Amino acid sequence: MGLFELFKKLTEQILKEETISKPIDNNSYLIEVLKSKLLDMGYKVEQHLQYLTLIVNSELEISIVIIDVPDIHPHLMQLRVLTVHPLFFPHGIDENFAGAGETMESKVDTGLDNYLNSTFKPIMDGFSDTHDPEADLLVKTHESEVLWHPKLGDLMVQGQWQHQPEWNYLFEILRDKITGLLTGNKFNWLKIYVSKQADGTIIGECLFNNQPWDSGLDDIVKYAESWNIEGNFKGLKQFIMFRRCDLYDK
Repeated sequence: MGLFELFKKLTEQILKEETISKPIDNNSYLIEVLKSKLLDMGYKVEQHLQYLTLIVNSELEISIVIIDVPDIHPHLMQLRVLTVHPLFFPHGIDENFAGAGETMESKVDTGLDNYLNSTFKPIMDGFSDTHDPEADLLVKTHESEVLWHPKLGDLMVQGQWQHQPEWNYLFEILRDKITGLLTGNKFNWLKIYVSKQADGTIIGECLFNNQPWDSGLDDIVKYAESWNIEGNFKGLKQFIMFRRCDLYDK
């Protein structure tokens, strides 16, 4: 089932339940909390009339739903988020996030903060042409050259770290290879996750424009192999948006 179809089905179910005066559905509560957080951040927010979707600043669409995961720990919750811009990324940026806590309220709060701090901020920053010259990428071909502005989200650190890595740690590992992936679109994006267990097991994911990037994952896993594990595990997660410099728009 596609993500939009899932949102439609859940929305129809929620509306049916509300007509017979049942308590507020968890997904309805989730969307209301996200709306409140975005309003507090100063954004204009409207709610879609048919789907579990918010429209931010009249252009960015955020669809979000709680995923039913069998046998998940009762203190954990999984969210699926699709962030869509009709012009720049019409098929959406598709991600999963975890919320943790002893109550539904705390799980929703932590899950939404994970999304807002790691992904939403660099997406919104991507709509401005501000940049860090030291992070910029100049892609040269035989025909032309194009300057790209990477917008790095917060480096999400999990587990116990004696010395936490710098904010651009993952980006610098992949920097030289990224230039060969950037497409002609105005925006590209990269999602990175890697963790290492105490027994040496490494789990990782590297997605470029929602597609698996095996070469990038190999490099990330190679660096994780050198980690010393102080506790049960340690992990890193980061989202990076790439905006083509306005001066290079055709």
